Amino acid sequence: MSPSCIAVLGERIIDFVPGGDPQSYRAVAGGSPANVALGVHRLGGEAVLLGRAGDDGLAHLLDRAITDNGLSTAALLRRTGPSVLAVCTRNDDGSVAYYFYYQGSPDFMWDATDLHEALGAARAAGASAWHTGSLVSWLGPGVEAVLSAWREAHEAGDLTLSYDPNARPGTVPRAIMRGRVEDFVALSHVVKVSDEDLDYLYPGESPEDVCARWIEAGPSIVVLTRGPRGLAAWRPGLAVVEVPGHTVTVADTVGAGDTVTAALLVGLGDAGALGADGDLSRVDDATLLRILRGAALAAAMTCSREGAQPPTRAEIDSELI
Repeated sequence: MSPSCIAVLGERIIDFVPGGDPQSYRAVAGGSPANVALGVHRLGGEAVLLGRAGDDGLAHLLDRAITDNGLSTAALLRRTGPSVLAVCTRNDDGSVAYYFYYQGSPDFMWDATDLHEALGAARAAGASAWHTGSLVSWLGPGVEAVLSAWREAHEAGDLTLSYDPNARPGTVPRAIMRGRVEDFVALSHVVKVSDEDLDYLYPGESPEDVCARWIEAGPSIVVLTRGPRGLAAWRPGLAVVEVPGHTVTVADTVGAGDTVTAALLVGLGDAGALGADGDLSRVDDATLLRILRGAALAAAMTCSREGAQPPTRAEIDSELI
């Protein structure tokens, strides 16, 4: 069976991460959507990365990070403006906090014309799913255009729509972010969200309660990541499916959630559940458990490495035997 083609739309970011000296930082290519595309590629899927790329010197570093990993930049739209920057600080538990610099960046300036061009390239490549989320879904002037295209794709019915809010406190007011996230969730088929996302978006509510509410709003599958406590998945009218996490020495958590998204989409593609001919409602418990176990393992392996470095399909398969 040929691998599923997954279109991933969103920002690429230059992360300035702390070095060995507390006063030193180094530039690393990142961005949640770009990390998902890399994960899809390494886990055996075919990824089409859709974005609006800047034209500064850092854009070349971002391009090289893509091409050095075997991905293509052909579907990126070349526009004028600076690349997005994120200054990162590492917490004691390995998690990372971010402060973003994005004024004038083309990454967030989507309009209907550019979205039509980007999604046309994805469909021409044979994409069966479209993943988006993170900053492009709740930050900047292009949010409404992306949401409108998301709605049109939902109505067209040829693409499985996958969403990850990837909430980042301190960027937009919580109520605005929450409203935009809920708009995307209601139109999505697959949602991956972290307990940290939901703790921020819905303070005082259990993440599990939010997922139970979201599954009634429209998605076919909602997957919650809970760090070392593993993953849980909700489907309409069915019991929650859970898998434990893996104990590893954490280098950092960068890209772990994106790896879960990639593994989830590749696994659903392998099960024939994506696209116009797929049917997520027919994914049984055994299949979903197998997908979640692979995703949990892939995330743990990513956490054991510095930066967003998801494992390959061969690495996962060798551990699951």
